[in-house]
Amino acid sequence: MRSQVEARDAVVSVARAAKAQAGSSGGVLQVVHGARRVGWAAYELQRSATELVQGVAKPPYAATGSLDSLESRKLAEGVGYQVLYDRSALARSPQLELTSRLVALGEQARVVHVAPTKMIVVDNEVALLPLTTTEHTVESAVVIRSSAMLVAVMRIFEDMWRFAAPFTCEQERLAGDDQPSEEERWILSLLASGATDDTIGRLMGFSARTAHRRVRELIARLGVETRFQAGMQAVKLGWL
Repeated sequence: MRSQVEARDAVVSVARAAKAQAGSSGGVLQVVHGARRVGWAAYELQRSATELVQGVAKPPYAATGSLDSLESRKLAEGVGYQVLYDRSALARSPQLELTSRLVALGEQARVVHVAPTKMIVVDNEVALLPLTTTEHTVESAVVIRSSAMLVAVMRIFEDMWRFAAPFTCEQERLAGDDQPSEEERWILSLLASGATDDTIGRLMGFSARTAHRRVRELIARLGVETRFQAGMQAVKLGWL
């Protein structure tokens, strides 16, 4: 299983290869310059989707029209959406409400602690990946069409999706000291996905020994005996 660090390294490798061909026009790689053009590319790619849009939502954002309105229309047309949200994206005041509404319309949403990059993949045929960014916008991006590089980008998304926690806007949690911390919820979500202690340690920035100790503490706190039971019990209690 690939860790988030490995996914980030893979993203950097893809971006470097794309940047090396920044002079290309069309073909497998096409570089888009300017925040407005990047935003337009993101809009047009999703508008062309007929089956599936997979994306990672993470700041910064390119100048664009309302992608949320477009997604609502595409969901109504039967296009599937799988969206991974970087935790920082959901911290933006309107995003939590928007995501809740889109999930109600059919979006599949999950949350990752820190996403290595943002991206859009449409119908397993074309992807959009940022190349250069500032604190507030995406200055350039690369359109990647059917190729080994596109397969690599899709694999990165699949790996992140596998270890992501399910999105929930549920506000009612256990009160007082029984309520888990945000960090504990991340550990439990990884447990529920089948991650090993080594994987949890890498993703959370712990040593393997610390990860093992934290897992055992959570299992004991939930009053169960196995990792699988801990994940199931956490779901029953509304912790995930």
